[in-house]
Amino acid sequence: MPSKIPPGSSVVGRMEIYRRLVAIPALKDSYARKFAVAAFVSAQTPLAVFIVYLLVARADIAEMYPLLAALVLASVAGFLGTLWLLREILVPIDLTAEALRGYLESRKLPDLPVTFPDQAGRLMEGTQYTLTQLNETINRLERVSDSDDLTGIYNRRAGEKRLTEEIARAERDLESFQVAFVDLNGFKAINAQHGHSAGDACISHVAALLQLNTRRGDWVARWGADEFVVGMHRNRALKQVTERIVAAIGASPCEITPGQELMLTVCVGVAEYRFGAGKAGLLADSDRAMFEAKHLAKDRGGSQICYFHEVATGTPKPQSVAA
Repeated sequence: MPSKIPPGSSVVGRMEIYRRLVAIPALKDSYARKFAVAAFVSAQTPLAVFIVYLLVARADIAEMYPLLAALVLASVAGFLGTLWLLREILVPIDLTAEALRGYLESRKLPDLPVTFPDQAGRLMEGTQYTLTQLNETINRLERVSDSDDLTGIYNRRAGEKRLTEEIARAERDLESFQVAFVDLNGFKAINAQHGHSAGDACISHVAALLQLNTRRGDWVARWGADEFVVGMHRNRALKQVTERIVAAIGASPCEITPGQELMLTVCVGVAEYRFGAGKAGLLADSDRAMFEAKHLAKDRGGSQICYFHEVATGTPKPQSVAA
């Protein structure tokens, strides 16, 4: 059963005075004001004691005015000096609070000093160390959650995220990009005839070739069981890159068992991002190009490539690349 003890119950006894100060509305939201109260009490206590003494002793207050005035000025100066010093001593706590808030809001790692040996120094050092370790753990988990278990490339979740980022960049910079849908032909038949381990080997083989034959800055994601998405920066050499990918797959048989190889073919649908179309529009364009490539593969066999802008206009006809 979950504990019914409220959080912080084990240390509340050490915070009685703090709890009472927090109960005062004017002090509730400000740590500095609480320190101001402490500074006022410490600085004015000697003056209060002196005034009480004068009243109890029935001293001639008129004769004591110069001394009383000097004591008042000294008390005020002491209060202001103590308040300034306490505010400066509070800086490590303020920096620690800002560091925690900044990390929660933007995951920005702070740069807190870690060389001071007192309690405030240990607080900053502990905060810096904890946030650094937390950030490394989050990064490690993100890498794991963004990777396809079989191939090590982006999984669909990461691919969707990358597409969203690419679209935002394209809209901001008015610079388009392309995606290529790559579908492995006959994947179900490979699994049925040779087993799922052979199918896994083929998927890993294609993923490796896609990574090897794309350009710096391009990215590859596994989109489905036998589907991949390749994100490509706009370049006049787009067709050469796409054809190089298909040629590499056709020229590199996959070893499914020792001594047994399979020749693989793929269908590729390529689309360029149309400004304002969004992710759904881009995926629909590439899917249409893929649909045309699959039709060609049924008629002609081998690997096929179709470009959406050519399919949409009808000229020239979708391009085919034999394996």
